[in-house]
Amino acid sequence: MKKILLAVCAIAVVSLTGCKKDDPTPEPQPTTGEGIYNPEAHIATVSNDDGTQHWVWAGSKLDRIESRDLEGEAAGVQQFSYNGNRVSSITQTVEGIETETRVTYSGNLISAIGIYTDGNRSVNATVSHNAGNKINRIDLDVDASYISTLLGDLIGDIDLGGAKNGSKFTLNNADIYATLEWQGDNVSRMIINADINAGITMEDISQFIDLTEVLGAAAAFVSLIQGEQPLTISLKDTIDYTYDDQHNPLQGMIGMLDPQVLSANNYTIMDNHGMADVNLTINIPMAGPYPIERSVPVARVMDFVYTYNNAGFPLTVTDDQGNQTTYTYQE
Repeated sequence: MKKILLAVCAIAVVSLTGCKKDDPTPEPQPTTGEGIYNPEAHIATVSNDDGTQHWVWAGSKLDRIESRDLEGEAAGVQQFSYNGNRVSSITQTVEGIETETRVTYSGNLISAIGIYTDGNRSVNATVSHNAGNKINRIDLDVDASYISTLLGDLIGDIDLGGAKNGSKFTLNNADIYATLEWQGDNVSRMIINADINAGITMEDISQFIDLTEVLGAAAAFVSLIQGEQPLTISLKDTIDYTYDDQHNPLQGMIGMLDPQVLSANNYTIMDNHGMADVNLTINIPMAGPYPIERSVPVARVMDFVYTYNNAGFPLTVTDDQGNQTTYTYQE
């Protein structure tokens, strides 16, 4: 589920400021607020087991992020466009596929985000705020290709490649949203809810269910059933966060769902506790419906250990699996 939610983390806002008709002097541009990323420390590189990101700045603005793999080969570029001091769009190209994030908002607050893949919108997020103008709810409208990622996360390592062109997977309807709770300037809790109604082919079902083990001798016959079988998923997940008292160099970047880019400090504990109920019905000719139900726990507690520079910004962060991310900063 988090993969889908993080797909809308590349967000920005469009500046509504302009010039008065009777005054040629530009109005002062805001220096803080949603869509304005102006940290006290400018990241130069971010490195992990996948490779290194090189952050290129144009003065106080982040111009682009160039990614390279462990062999030093180019792996993608995120290009940032601005309206005044606010990011207006982000274009990312990876393996020849271009994704663009476009954001609209009401006043100085984000109201909606659209993510377009090769020109076609694949995600639309509607954003709400609390009385303190902090993001407290995101409602997602996603297409089948993004839901296929969710299925892979919840049911197993499923290759739903056919879902990308809609030939093997149909999204009938989905209600996906996240709510955020705050403690000061940090997100203390994120609650994720997803109810999905879809159709999936027997070919894809056979990738995560051993039909012979479930159906015995009938498996060979059942695997030939044409058409899609009904699949429903209900996910209820709560993630609690604990923080340090140091500076977060990513705060105010372009993300809105991951507390890592919303909060003032760095989270040291991520307590994820929830359950996904997966219900699949195989309609067997002459025998009727055969329901398969399973509950998939998504509970996990992750710890993060930091080292810091003299200014209190992270130099390294290591999770409880030994994965380490290293930061360097511009002089």
